[in-house]
Order: sequence, then C-alpha cells, then structure tokens
Amino acid sequence: EKKQFEMTKTNVEFVNRNAHDLKHYIHKLQRLENPENQELEEVLTQVEAYESAFQTGNTALDIVLTQKKLVCQQEGISFTCMADGTALHFMKTLDIASLFGNALDNAIEHVILIPDPEKRLIHLTVSAQKGFVFIKIESYCEAEISKNEENLITTTKKDSKNHGFGLKSIRKAVEKYDGSVVFGVQQNWFELKILLPRVL
Repeated sequence: EKKQFEMTKTNVEFVNRNAHDLKHYIHKLQRLENPENQELEEVLTQVEAYESAFQTGNTALDIVLTQKKLVCQQEGISFTCMADGTALHFMKTLDIASLFGNALDNAIEHVILIPDPEKRLIHLTVSAQKGFVFIKIESYCEAEISKNEENLITTTKKDSKNHGFGLKSIRKAVEKYDGSVVFGVQQNWFELKILLPRVL
C-alpha cells in the first residue's frame, strides 16, 4: 500500500503540473486565435476538471480523492465530496490512504456495474463533530448485500480467497484509532459510516 500510495502521489502531482501548464498554453492560444473558439473552451473545461485537485487541508486525503475522482470521471461516475481534512491530522498518511482508498475502491467497483449512468453516484463526507470525526461514504446500490461470519460483505468475485480485503483493511485502520465502522443499505444507498475519537 505504501508503494501504491507513493506512485499515486507522483502520478497526481504529474497530472496537476501538466494540467496547469496546458491551461496556460490554451489561454495563450485563445489570445492568438479567436477567444470564442468552442474547441479550445471544451479542452480548457476538461483540463480545469483535472487541475481542480481537492484542497481539504490534508495532503494525503487530497491525493487519494484526486486519484479516485479521475477514475470516476473515466468511468462516468458522479463523485461529490465535502471533506474537512484537517480533522484527520492525527492519522498517519498510510492509514488515510488505506482507509479512503479501499472505501472508494469498493464504492467504485459496485457503482460501475449499474447500467444507468444517472445512478452511478458516490458521495463522501468528512466532518468534525464534537469529540469525533465522522466519515460517511454513500454509493447508490441496487444489489443485495449479504454479510459473512466476520460481519463483512461477502465478496461477489469468483476468486474469493484473494478478495474481500477492502473492508478488513478499513476496519484495521479504524480500530487502530479506537474507532468504529458500520455499514448497510438504506433506501438504495450503501452507507459506510466511520466514527473516530478526535485527537486535538
């Protein structure tokens, strides 16, 4: 996970740097050509979508969210986020990467199977509430969810021996900070809720 996070960090920084340069290049072209050029406007809109990296106040969270947002854009998934990353200051970088990376991977994996693109929805919230940090990841869900003997979701993959570690990793990261994890389906929304005691 450490190597994967370092690669993601490098890739996100590379994309942001190039998006930034490309945006300035497009602005120069617009000044030289017709500033109303529709094709340039469309390219600029796409570049700005890549460049608008998250700024939650937590670098590790920003990197994970930016990478997952790019995946969502490629797969036609609507990903919205309201996150106060400063509330996670007490967590280690790799724990943040593991927790949010696995949670969003799981959400993407299930939402991508929904045939109707309008229903491919994921929403993430991170907020400080009194003495706790509340994390909620919601994804639209039409599938039946069943739990196994470890109170984890039964994997739908054929190779079950090498899958189903996402929730285990999430639970492990949460327990490290004396937190709790609950999940279930409410009116076609799969909800993963995490509560962590807030360290000030």
